[in-house]
Amino acid sequence: MRKKPGIQRRVHLLAERAEWIAWVETSFGPVNYYWSREKLWNQIHKLIRVQQNPRTVLEFGVAWGYATNYWLSKNGSGIQLWHGFDRFTGLPRSWRDLDAGAFDAEGSPPNIIDPRVVWHIGDVEEQLPLLTIDNNSKLILFDLDLFEPTEFAWLHLRKSLNRGDIVYFDEGFDIDERKVIEDYVLQDFQVTVIGITNTAIAFLLNERAH
Repeated sequence: MRKKPGIQRRVHLLAERAEWIAWVETSFGPVNYYWSREKLWNQIHKLIRVQQNPRTVLEFGVAWGYATNYWLSKNGSGIQLWHGFDRFTGLPRSWRDLDAGAFDAEGSPPNIIDPRVVWHIGDVEEQLPLLTIDNNSKLILFDLDLFEPTEFAWLHLRKSLNRGDIVYFDEGFDIDERKVIEDYVLQDFQVTVIGITNTAIAFLLNERAH
C-alpha cells in the first residue's frame, strides 16, 4: 500500500526531530526541553531579568512580527532598542518544502508602534553593515531559515558579542541554521544551552573559545 505524501512527511519530520534531539544530547548532554518556543522564550526572559542589564535585540527574520510583539510586551525585559531585519517580501529562495516568496509581508514591516523599534528593510547583507553596534548586552534572534544570510549576520556580529549575550536559533534543527551553529557559534564561544524545543535552541554565551 502506497503511503500518502502527508504520512511520509510526518514520518520524515519525526525522524528529523529524533536526530535533532540526539545531536543536542551528544553535543551538550542533558538540556532543558520546552514544548513550545514561547515557553523557551519565557525561560530566556527570566534569565534576562536576573542579569538586569540594558539589552539591545537584533531580530533576523521578522515576517509579520509575532516574536517582536511577544518580546516588546514583556514587562521587565530590559529591552532598550529593537532592530528588526527582514526583506518583508519572503524567502529569496526555496527552503525545505517552501517556495521562494514564502512569509511574504508584501514589503511592509508590521504595524508595531514602539519607540524602541527600528526596522531595517532589505537583505541582511546590505542592511546590517549600515548599523552601528552599541555596547549593550544583546539578545540575538535568528529566524532567517537560510544558511547564507544567517552566516553573514553571525560573522558580522561575532566580534561585538560578549559573555552574557543570548543567541536564539528558531530553526536550529534544520541543516541551514545547524551549520552556522556548528561551524561558527561553537567555534567562537563556549556556550551554555538555555533550552531547546523540537526545532529551536537558545545559547548563553560564555568565554570566547580562542
